[in-house]
Amino acid sequence: MRAYQEEYLRLLKSVSENVGPDAGKMTPEEFVDASRKLVLQTRQAVERGTALLRQELFPLLDNILSATDEELSDLLEFAGKLMNNQAQSDVWLHYRIHLALMDYARHRNLQDMLIRELYFVGMSLYNMESMLKPGPIRLYSARMRMCFSEAASYFETEYYDTADSETRGYIHRSMGNIALGYDGTQPEIAKRKLEALTRSIRLLSDPDIRAKTPELPWDLYLYKSHQECTTMLNYLRSGHAGPDAFAKVLESAQTVQERQLRAARERGEPLQPRWQYAYLAAMYHSGSMTIEELLDGIYALTRSVPMDDLGGKGAFAYLSAPAYYMEYLKFMPGGKMPTGGELRIRRMTDRMLSWLIRAPSDENNEQLLFFAKQFLYAYREVEGGVSFFELLQDVFAARYPVGYVRMWITGKIAGRLAGWAVDDCPGELAGVCGTRDADGVRERREELLDFAMTAGRLYDTGMVHFFHLENSACRGLFEEEEELIRLHAHCGYELLGAHESTAAYADVAKGHHRYYNDKGGYPVDFDLSSTKVRPVIGIVAAADVLASTVEETASRYRPVREFDAAVEELIAGAGRKYAPFMAALLKKPGRREELKTAVEKLRSEAYLDMYRRRAAMAEREKNI
Repeated sequence: MRAYQEEYLRLLKSVSENVGPDAGKMTPEEFVDASRKLVLQTRQAVERGTALLRQELFPLLDNILSATDEELSDLLEFAGKLMNNQAQSDVWLHYRIHLALMDYARHRNLQDMLIRELYFVGMSLYNMESMLKPGPIRLYSARMRMCFSEAASYFETEYYDTADSETRGYIHRSMGNIALGYDGTQPEIAKRKLEALTRSIRLLSDPDIRAKTPELPWDLYLYKSHQECTTMLNYLRSGHAGPDAFAKVLESAQTVQERQLRAARERGEPLQPRWQYAYLAAMYHSGSMTIEELLDGIYALTRSVPMDDLGGKGAFAYLSAPAYYMEYLKFMPGGKMPTGGELRIRRMTDRMLSWLIRAPSDENNEQLLFFAKQFLYAYREVEGGVSFFELLQDVFAARYPVGYVRMWITGKIAGRLAGWAVDDCPGELAGVCGTRDADGVRERREELLDFAMTAGRLYDTGMVHFFHLENSACRGLFEEEEELIRLHAHCGYELLGAHESTAAYADVAKGHHRYYNDKGGYPVDFDLSSTKVRPVIGIVAAADVLASTVEETASRYRPVREFDAAVEELIAGAGRKYAPFMAALLKKPGRREELKTAVEKLRSEAYLDMYRRRAAMAEREKNI
């Protein structure tokens, strides 16, 4: 690799491993200082990484057809370090590189290279799509499927004319991966996914095809296809699957289980909890196990891995298995909670948080973040348990400290702005919290202030989908990434709306980037005039702008605003981008100076609050 590529990888590693200092090993003051230093170091690393790519990589990608063989080889090695089976350090950069290499192969009519690049571009798109799961939005499935389908199509035309065994391997891997481009939760699409997997399994099992290229890892390819087929248990849960689908998925689950048992005996290791779950679920769907027995089995998996296992097994046991437990509760007769179910949820949540604060940001980070999202989407609030609001605070504190500090400060500013609004223009808040007029607003002052502050603590909830993108990339964002992050408004709306403790704030998450006059911003399909919390959305949007003047809370990809410039932006955009009453509040003598002083103080207070929360998460293990 080139020197700039090696330096970029070092910068990337230093950034991706930063999930905040260990609160258990520092005093509060040391924690605050260390946290702020890490944020500043990260911003410097991003600036350096961006400069390296602009100077060295992007000109080469723009002129890829003139690249030398050595440059092509270096690019391939570099991309392999950015994303592979063990790590996804910078998926979007991996995508850009392989997209350029694919163009090179097409222009040069290099068939073997094209097949390989179609496979890698498809895998990039698959990992990009994973950022959006398990939510309802899908952006890259069609493109991913097209790449894998084109590579797989060479099986019908050029397969036997290709002497290179590696190329034949990419054809088969692509054939098996076509199924990744189908969403298995939708019945009609799930049928097509199952058809694609059935064809792949049939061809990979064909002795005549295997004999043509015996050096390929056929059993591994076949096993991977069976694993993917086993993931279609969600299709079985939907109630739309027929007998043939049940038989195929259950057969794959049995195949995976038998291989797991054999591998465990050979290595003397316990079974992988992920595939143990799949087998249990398959047994339930085949009628061989009751729902109560399945829930008992899944709960046992949540306790099957030691707390000090901070790798993939631990991530599944402490994050994913509890999510499956909560998802399968809907199959209980009458929707009732099984005996001890609420206690189990409380215990699983405590264990999850205690484990999450210990988990490093390493090659398992992408998988960990997916499992964390899975837990959040499946979570059930139970009596005496952790509210969804508190759960979100803990997850942000553990995995996205900058986001936690930003929302904490935004919440405090929003509370202060709301107080001024109650004092100066109470009629502007009429309708919020059930108020009808200015008198009602004054009477419920404290409730309104608390509502605004809590809204500020939750407005960026949708960023849980993009922790990896925000935490890991060591460069400026690509335009597509900027567009992707915009989806956090919708994702936050979906998450908050599903829980009693947060549902009232869902519209704030969805609308905080929408222009006040409904003529700009996003999401474009959100009508601010249709929500009763429009005034609070205006308050939180303004508070977000003011909070971004704190260097540690601003996105690492954007310059930090000066406080006075941020205030002038709010005043200039009043009535168009921002709520008009915000400008009136900020123009009042002494307000700007008061708020500026408060924001500086809030910086340290936010870190101290995060310190206490992270320390408390680590202590949860003692109470389990």
